[in-house]
Amino acid sequence: MENINKYLELRNYQKRKIDALLTVKRYILILVSFLFVGCSYDKIYENRESDKQDAQKVINKFYFLIQQNNREDAFRLFNQKTTSREKFNFVLDKVENENGKIKNDSLSTWQTLVVKGTNSKSNYLLTYEVDRDFSHTQETFIMQKENDTIKI
Repeated sequence: MENINKYLELRNYQKRKIDALLTVKRYILILVSFLFVGCSYDKIYENRESDKQDAQKVINKFYFLIQQNNREDAFRLFNQKTTSREKFNFVLDKVENENGKIKNDSLSTWQTLVVKGTNSKSNYLLTYEVDRDFSHTQETFIMQKENDTIKI
């Protein structure tokens, strides 16, 4: 009888050890799962020619609309959350009054950063050399993609 009790005690001890080990394994599995869920899988593209061309299309359209004196459509190219119509008109009036109308423009420098994945974003920075009636200006545009549309 004594041997049976020792055997049962040993079995209970081993069962508790196995249960404890399984509990630790469950916690490790949960921890590893959280680590994988918390990771982001992003592809980063810097200064791709295709991204530059996409941003240039927006600025080319902006300059065309300004030369056509179509401020309404030009304003639609801007992020409405960060640029008010009053600020937009004020800056355009000031630049035109001090420097004249646009005669010619050319891209001088550019940078793009496009991140695709869980933390997607697209940022563009283009600087143009602009010949105007009274002077030569350097104009810099910072843009972001919102809902698949690049906004100034």
